[in-house]
Amino acid sequence: MKPLPLALALSGLVLVAPAHAGPRESARGPAPKASLCPPGFAALQNSTTCVRISGRVRADALVASNRIRALDAVGTQTSGRVQLDVRTQTEYGPLRAVIRAEGVRR
Repeated sequence: MKPLPLALALSGLVLVAPAHAGPRESARGPAPKASLCPPGFAALQNSTTCVRISGRVRADALVASNRIRALDAVGTQTSGRVQLDVRTQTEYGPLRAVIRAEGVRR
């Protein structure tokens, strides 16, 4: 079996399968009941600052076929993004900082 169809099949399974995060258990005991952070954010220890790290990954495969087999073409493209979102409450109101890094490879 050629490695390209196998790679395409495996990448299709990865893209189709849903990603679910399971419940997180802490070794320090139960989390505090009243959190000042919005959903999806985690509080930094001993502060009112909330942090969220998020991102995504995308992979594409393009196949083109001509009547002449020697001219068949296969192309791939991947892209990804990582984002850090920090929020804290100040005496002047909420302060938010966002850092995002993106990349594309063809």
